Amino acid sequence: MALPPRPDGRLPEAPAPPVDGLADDILAAILIRLPTLADFGRSAAACSAFRRVIADPAFLRRVHALHPSLLLGFLTFRGGFRLTEPPYASAPAARAVARAADFTYSFLPGPSGWVVRDARDGRVLLNQNGGGDGIFTKLGVCDPLFRRYVVLPQIPEDLGAAVQEPHLLDLERKFEVFLVPSDQEVAAAAQTSFRVVWMALCPTKLVTFIFSSVSGQWHAVASPTWNDLDPAKSRVTMTCRLLYFRSYAYGCFYWMMMSITPNFVVLDMARMEFSLLKYPSPFSGQASIIVEAGEARIGMFSFNARFGESFDLDMFSTVRPNQGEGTNEWKTMRGAILPHQYRYKILGVVNARLLIQGDLEFVDEDFLPPNVEVLSISLNIDYESVCGMIDEALHPLPLIGYPPSLSSPSI
Repeated sequence: MALPPRPDGRLPEAPAPPVDGLADDILAAILIRLPTLADFGRSAAACSAFRRVIADPAFLRRVHALHPSLLLGFLTFRGGFRLTEPPYASAPAARAVARAADFTYSFLPGPSGWVVRDARDGRVLLNQNGGGDGIFTKLGVCDPLFRRYVVLPQIPEDLGAAVQEPHLLDLERKFEVFLVPSDQEVAAAAQTSFRVVWMALCPTKLVTFIFSSVSGQWHAVASPTWNDLDPAKSRVTMTCRLLYFRSYAYGCFYWMMMSITPNFVVLDMARMEFSLLKYPSPFSGQASIIVEAGEARIGMFSFNARFGESFDLDMFSTVRPNQGEGTNEWKTMRGAILPHQYRYKILGVVNARLLIQGDLEFVDEDFLPPNVEVLSISLNIDYESVCGMIDEALHPLPLIGYPPSLSSPSI
């Protein structure tokens, strides 16, 4: 039916088609230009057409590639979640995740006793010690938001035979276990796939196994001897926990290795090989951790205590190691002085920012506002308050991810 002419004799314009009548590919081309994650969340709640497009796994991968994941809070090793707090930008998303997820892990198979060891890409890695020698415990990976889980198979006996007299890493653990960050290209083909690394520090060598959810099997990584990693150290003793402050940058894991000459041990996940990265000279740091610094460079945060005065926090950068070859060409970027009234603990690295906890005994208002205990620090010495103090006995682990409306099952 034709529309009647207007009083001026001109034909009226046809009404615009409803937005839910647009094709999904056109909606996707429009929505992907939204500037913030909060805008995506609001759009998903606005109408069913937007929600259908935004919830599509392919669209979510595009969103995740454009917008870094958010620091949502900290997981505690016996179950629990400490949220980020206002004015930290991700506090609203953290509250939404806390309401939707099960961080008591009640959906995992019994008996209880699961302990959190790592968290990445919406997954949480836990272990359960059912007795025995405490070396080869039951491991599980779960998605607390969608309440899915996988219990990993035991490490085969022929591989486990390489683990001899592993040293305690703390009061109750003889191994280190952690998740490998998902690769975007791999995630596009198998969004729910993951890898787990298991390591033991034996007297003469470093033993490492990797589990792939695609194959469902454990595989051994070539085990370097301590002499291979550090000619000055042929063995590791019970009194020396050799590797500290695990971090991940550009496809490699890094650990600070204390020795006569400190270095970083590097595990390249593409080559499945260990190598060494030399520490800046002269060495002065007591705690150091690696971050991505952009432009094919890695950065380093390094603490150095000056007794009775302050803590120095120094930043360095160097060209990204290539094919396992390290470099000595560290460049000093800048430094900061942290008041000695605080006792600092490294909680991890998220999106190239260092997370530290300061135990406030006194408040130095020239440096920190009152009641700020967990900080996020960039290589540019930009400080952000994250949340209040977390009990160190809870072994807090950073949880990063996306709001429920921008998440899809990770298992």
